[in-house]
Amino acid sequence: MRAELRYLNNASVGLTSPGVSARLRDWLEAEAAAWPQQRVESADWDLQTTRERAGALIGAPATQLALAESTSLAMARALATLSLRGKRVLVAPGTWASDIVMLRRLGGEPPRALELLATHADGSLDLTAISTQLGEDVAAILTPLVTSIEGRRYDVEGLGALSRPDHCALIVDAAQGLGQTPIDVRRLGCDVLVATTRKWLRGPRGMALAYFSQATLASMRPNPLAELAGLRLDAPSQRFIDQPQARRFDASDVSLLNQLSLTAAIEELAAIGVTRLREHVLGLAGLAYELARAQGLTPLLATPESGIATLHLPEAQPLAVAQRLSAAGIAAKVCNIAAEPLNVRLPTSGALVRLAPHWHNDADDIRAALAALAGTRPDTAAAAAQPASLP
Repeated sequence: MRAELRYLNNASVGLTSPGVSARLRDWLEAEAAAWPQQRVESADWDLQTTRERAGALIGAPATQLALAESTSLAMARALATLSLRGKRVLVAPGTWASDIVMLRRLGGEPPRALELLATHADGSLDLTAISTQLGEDVAAILTPLVTSIEGRRYDVEGLGALSRPDHCALIVDAAQGLGQTPIDVRRLGCDVLVATTRKWLRGPRGMALAYFSQATLASMRPNPLAELAGLRLDAPSQRFIDQPQARRFDASDVSLLNQLSLTAAIEELAAIGVTRLREHVLGLAGLAYELARAQGLTPLLATPESGIATLHLPEAQPLAVAQRLSAAGIAAKVCNIAAEPLNVRLPTSGALVRLAPHWHNDADDIRAALAALAGTRPDTAAAAAQPASLP
């Protein structure tokens, strides 16, 4: 008999809530009762509400928010409009692999230099050293808000407060932050922020948000990835021109259903409260750290900085660990370090297991996951059985 599923993989895809599913069902039923085109036209008001609620979630006006299909595509639209040729780009060690690939492919000749942001010995950003890196030849700074593998919460506020050239855009990948930690783009001091809705926000798949500051919108080149959603027809000239403000970065294929269900996800997060959710997942990550250390496993950080708890099993084989977790009914992530190619702090041997709990998880879920991991090391099975209290 298959074990009860304990879903601890919210850093990959958040477990869709009943409220979001109900919103999707209700809209489809209403569409079936009317002409589809009539239903689409009647949804305009709801779609604007979605954009306004999403903007308010990150402290931005709706006019500075674009909708995309994924974080990577939102990032591509931003990077493709910056003047990067022959310039230095400063990147944080935990930057996602696809962002690195895009920077290299958009480089031109001679290739741009990708330079790591300076860090302290513990992996946190060294703001004093970074201030010396910020010369006139730096075109952009690229950093995640929360790293995907370690769960490190970078001091983006401190980074945004540093003096930098006017043309140097601070671009933040908040895919692992949106929903589990408060975000205010003004406090972050960023020029661009992109984030998916399918992880900690528990919204729909196939959708992401992109914020652009007014200064960045004014300085960016025309969007080379223009789609009809980002264009409008100028009647006198019968030519398509860019939409005003951030709307010119809108993607054409963002599902109408996704946009409507995103409002439900934001409402549910508001009912929980971002601060309460953050405290909850930090507590569960802390319990995972406590139990892991009792079993001789090593968390990647000294203390959890987000709802991500990634543990190093130095003697384990990744495939065997994944199979063990699956057999125990644990949905968790066995990480591949290639996803963060510039993060030299990641172990290169053994297995990395990422536990990413959400509001629907409790201490029993964490204990069950650690008990399953104890099975990969027979000498720690007894230690895993010992009770532990949630910090």
